[in-house]
Amino acid sequence: MTTSSTGAKDLAAAAPSSASAPVSASAAATVEEAEAAWLAAQTLPDPEPALRALMHPDCVIVHSAVGHIHGVDDWLRYAARLGRTSQVDTHDVTVQRFGTTAVVSCLQELWVAFVPDLAPFVIQAAVTRVWVCSSSGGWQLAHLQLARRLPPG
Repeated sequence: MTTSSTGAKDLAAAAPSSASAPVSASAAATVEEAEAAWLAAQTLPDPEPALRALMHPDCVIVHSAVGHIHGVDDWLRYAARLGRTSQVDTHDVTVQRFGTTAVVSCLQELWVAFVPDLAPFVIQAAVTRVWVCSSSGGWQLAHLQLARRLPPG
């Protein structure tokens, strides 16, 4: 299975109640909707509000070659400093459901413009996202792990 941020934006735009906005955490009735909203949010000009809405307040993010472990606020500040993400593609997506918890594993490619006037750099990562169903019934991201990956070959 392959998905992209472009497809996620199309999915979010097709939703009857949110023709111009990404799916919110309270509206993400399925893990697939939450995943689509997550991918679409990363490519917004100002992704922070949409990403924050999808994240559980106690979410933990483990990432980078040096093994950063961040909470929501620290990770959002870190992500904002990286540069604009123009595209996110996911490949080999698997979803495992355990009641009110779902684990999504995939290979992911992010196009990030570290320098605004230069072409984006492609970051490949093996990614695991753990989603929990909130008391309101929507899905929220509880844990995110990104392990950088070298291109195959």
